[in-house]
Amino acid sequence: MATVPDNFHPSFADKTADVALQSTEGTVYLVHSIILRNTSGFFRTMLSLPQPQDAKIPHEILVGEKDAVMERVLRMMCGLEIPRWGSMDEIESALDLIEKWDAPGPLSVVRTAITSPLFADEPLRVYVLTTHFGWEEETKTVLVSTLKLELLNGEHDATLCCLSSRSLLTLVAFHNRCKARFREALDGTELFAAGNEEPRECGCGKRRDNYPWRILKTKLLSEFDQRPLGDHILTDMAGWPESAACWRAKCGCGNLYYDQVSTVANIKTSIKNSINPIL
Repeated sequence: MATVPDNFHPSFADKTADVALQSTEGTVYLVHSIILRNTSGFFRTMLSLPQPQDAKIPHEILVGEKDAVMERVLRMMCGLEIPRWGSMDEIESALDLIEKWDAPGPLSVVRTAITSPLFADEPLRVYVLTTHFGWEEETKTVLVSTLKLELLNGEHDATLCCLSSRSLLTLVAFHNRCKARFREALDGTELFAAGNEEPRECGCGKRRDNYPWRILKTKLLSEFDQRPLGDHILTDMAGWPESAACWRAKCGCGNLYYDQVSTVANIKTSIKNSINPIL
């Protein structure tokens, strides 16, 4: 029977355990080898190596990992309750160790948490992880979230450098495709016939001047280029002088050129269709 050392971790203090893992801070985690073998390719290989006849029980292994990361991963491997994630730094550190230990169980646990609202403010870091591990569904989800970012303004260069060339190309191409879709929708006549059909005449027979729509369209495209998610456009445009001028535009006979309600609804539809995450 193992003697529990003074520096043991209270959640990993089973005296019958035959492996003692020690962190860089000196904390000892007593774990059964069968658990390590079944949950980690790294330990399965290590513990299958021949042991000296006078080897100590429990086997002492200096892991070289910090307590904060090591405890969380071991909890997942041993089926214990894990604390709530607090930051992307915690996620990244845990995944580094999970990958090093080749532990598919903990990896699947992190996968379920990676697209939670907690990390919504850091979609690019999430994208780095989902593409690295080949999580396709999660990648499609987070691709849309990256549209809130202006990728090439220099602010995200360090994170972009963590991507493979293929993942970077996919990301940039998706942003450009969304912008192209939105531009195509605004230039089309399917939803915006009143502003784009030429020649366009008022009911009284006079030719319509679509200058107000062209100015609003330019403003919409500019805003979408900066933030291709387009989530702020419908709220912000209520205060734009360009939109106010468009809704006031009318023929000399008094007929309004554009219906505000239907035009705003069509802009909303165009945004929704433009950010489809299909790769």
